[in-house]
Amino acid sequence: MGTSVKRDQAGTTRALLLRTAERLFAERGLAQVSNRQIVEAAGQANNSALTYHVGTRTDLIHAIARDHGEPIAHRTQRMVEAARGSTDPHTHVASLVLPYTEHLADLGNPSWYARFTAHIAADPAFAGGVLADPLLAPYFREGLDTLHAYVPDLPHEEAELRGQTVRLAIIHTCAAQERAAAETGVPADWALVGRWLTDAVTGLLLAASR
Repeated sequence: MGTSVKRDQAGTTRALLLRTAERLFAERGLAQVSNRQIVEAAGQANNSALTYHVGTRTDLIHAIARDHGEPIAHRTQRMVEAARGSTDPHTHVASLVLPYTEHLADLGNPSWYARFTAHIAADPAFAGGVLADPLLAPYFREGLDTLHAYVPDLPHEEAELRGQTVRLAIIHTCAAQERAAAETGVPADWALVGRWLTDAVTGLLLAASR
């Protein structure tokens, strides 16, 4: 067997392990899924297949996030660049929200990434490092910096609370929509979800403090 064929087979096995792990993590949570369960669910006979093709458990989780993070980052770049110069805060919020919901739409039904993200976001061992994609960071920061010109001047604690609420609203709304779609077989209306989240986030960020 040639080297290129072996490389292709290794790539196929790695992709299968990543997809299987993403599904199991999404359905059961990180703590409830062992490496052995992932290997068995992927139909691999060798118990060390996951370590061989991916690495450690941390490597696995980062690899899943990175596979999705790259297309989301490219979308965000395009939308943030297109929003430059706009004086409508809604446009800038959309440039940060819609890349995520549009990516989820591209995954089809069933998908698992929104639920995987929700589990990661709730795990203090992974949330910051996994979800802060380096490709996404500069464009996300540009969008946030632009929005700050429209956001009321708030005490630090309130500003932090609003930011946390926005983050959780996006992550858990999408996870709930994905779960319902997987359970019913009816695809989520991600265009509607994206529009609703954009409206809700804009309203939350611009609301005056009392």
